[in-house]
Amino acid sequence: MNFDTTFIAQVIVVIGFAVGLSIVVASGCYPRHIRASLRAYAYGKFLLGFAFLIAGLRGGGMPELFIPLANGIGLAGLALNHTCVRHLQNRPVWRFGPAAVGGGVALCCLILLLSGGGLSAVRTLVSFVAAAILLVIAFEVLVRYEHRGVPHHITGLLSTTLAVVFLVRMGAGLIYEAPLGQLVDDTVERATFLLSLLGTVIGAINYILMASDEFNRELTMLANTDGLTGALNRRRLFELGEVEFRRARRHGRELTVLILDIDRFKAINDRAGHPFGDRVIQAVADTCAGQIRREDMIGRMGGEEFAILLPETGGETGRLLAERLRGTIERQLTPLAAEGGVAVTCSIGGVSMTRDHSQFSDLIAQSDSALYDAKNGGRNQVRFFPAAALQAAAATA
Repeated sequence: MNFDTTFIAQVIVVIGFAVGLSIVVASGCYPRHIRASLRAYAYGKFLLGFAFLIAGLRGGGMPELFIPLANGIGLAGLALNHTCVRHLQNRPVWRFGPAAVGGGVALCCLILLLSGGGLSAVRTLVSFVAAAILLVIAFEVLVRYEHRGVPHHITGLLSTTLAVVFLVRMGAGLIYEAPLGQLVDDTVERATFLLSLLGTVIGAINYILMASDEFNRELTMLANTDGLTGALNRRRLFELGEVEFRRARRHGRELTVLILDIDRFKAINDRAGHPFGDRVIQAVADTCAGQIRREDMIGRMGGEEFAILLPETGGETGRLLAERLRGTIERQLTPLAAEGGVAVTCSIGGVSMTRDHSQFSDLIAQSDSALYDAKNGGRNQVRFFPAAALQAAAATA
């Protein structure tokens, strides 16, 4: 079926407006960065629809005005696709980037037409810019995007394919002269319009899937992390702890668990206030996260208490890390402590896994026992479970 470019442009107008309106309506229930991404994508489709609508009007006169306007608006809409991908990753965006791209292209098109460059020169310029934007989007989705899935790869492949199509269109613009009147209706232009229509439909579906993936990751993060510190919550920490415990037992590997508690935290809250206490908790969590390895895990057990899982770590190494954590917290939080007129230190209890441990909860209980020993011994110190057990036995005797 041989559709002309005018008919395809009309279909793109309808689909662009319909997709944009649907996404704007659906964007309200998502988190802020996903909502911003959805709306940027919707605005891009609105601009694409306007661009093709204006392009279809140019046969009525003033092509020197309609052609630059249509191409500038269309490329601004295409640039918004890059903006929406950046929003989806929660990366910084240049707010006026799409407007700058569209305005620059419109101005260059106007200069080319007024200087006698003709429509072929405009097609060449616009095709080059469109291909460049599409390749940047493909790079953003296929290379820089974290947690890529099938929709991301399809979007990247689609963007790359459309970039190649626009490069072919650019070559056609260099070879063939085109009139300024109606829309160009040669084979290359029809193929470009048809693939742009296909890209609009498939791209919208894939983008919704990308946004859904991001939303699911956001829900997973909220379900697994503590809202104040960003550390794992107690439930998730125990889940991962059980996994690490079974792995260590199965392969005969080492595992150390630390329990860290902020000393005299109630006095900190009473003296400096609960908002300041929250800042102390956040600072302690950040300090710990900065000292442990990527494969280690920190979770908030509740209140001012944290647990740290150290896979592949024996007792002596665990002691050294615990002492480093204790000293780093005391040293780095001194300015914050002075601001509140309090002292911020921590006590740490630990235990290393042995053959006698039958479940992960044993490690938690014994490291907690060592923590109490550290607190009873004067606070701001590190104790490990065997020493705590021996001292408790001696005291009983």
